[in-house]
Amino acid sequence: MKRHFILITMIALSLALSAEIHSEAGKYGFKFLNIPPNPVSSALAGRGVHSEANIGSWILQPSAAAMYSHQAVAISHSSWLGDTAYTSVVYSNASRNSHIGLALRNLSYGEIDKRDETGLYLGTYSPTDIGVSGNYARRLSPSIYVGANLNVAYQKLDTASALALTADLGITTLTLLKDSRVSFSARNLGFSNKMDEENVKLPHSFDLDVYKGFQFNEQHLGLESGVVFPPDADPQAYIASELTLLERLHLRAGYKFNTDVSGITAGLGFAISGFNLDYGFTPHDDGLGDAHSFGLSYSF
Repeated sequence: MKRHFILITMIALSLALSAEIHSEAGKYGFKFLNIPPNPVSSALAGRGVHSEANIGSWILQPSAAAMYSHQAVAISHSSWLGDTAYTSVVYSNASRNSHIGLALRNLSYGEIDKRDETGLYLGTYSPTDIGVSGNYARRLSPSIYVGANLNVAYQKLDTASALALTADLGITTLTLLKDSRVSFSARNLGFSNKMDEENVKLPHSFDLDVYKGFQFNEQHLGLESGVVFPPDADPQAYIASELTLLERLHLRAGYKFNTDVSGITAGLGFAISGFNLDYGFTPHDDGLGDAHSFGLSYSF
């Protein structure tokens, strides 16, 4: 069972802000909780937590979405590495003073060969990860927002499975500079039961994100940077930019530092009549397969 667990962990790590070989690598479960939730995040170096177009930003940063005003639903699908696929359905309701969000996430790995200790083929099995999340965020003062997520996660390999209950906490503060903010989050704090009598560690993460926007005519440029502190890798920094033209076309790019996979990310989005179509691309040069993410959202 342990070798199957390590295999699943390595696959999830390839998209979820993976890093160089670390002494704790391969020891954590529920890695799908760190996968970018949609193509907007994927295109913005796996983060994009301060992008107003990112309906699922609250999954990675629980507080920042409260500063926006929208009611929207979104569905996205990402595929890479053979049959591995990630799907999310998100609801977001923000009023500039508070935010409520709901999300359903699923990571499926396709069929994996099952063999005994001698290598004899015994058939196939289909591992899967499922997560259900809820968010509430609120404005505490003119410049401070706080938020929290509650997540229930389920992980199944062959005949073994585990259930986890986790929480994410976040705080966002506006700065003295116009259209700028700083956010901090602590994610995946909680506990899980054992899987096949083995303890499953949660992939807790501490994240710092900084944002500055620039408005010129009908165009808007958002610049974001930050650092993520995962438990099983060295700190990982990133930079990202989103250029919005005429409030309809979004051009996105990012770069992740200190990662095993290719650092470049890119994507675009198009808005029309309340609908948003988004695409994110993460090229991998280590045989893991390029990651393609597609999303559709609708704002009421």
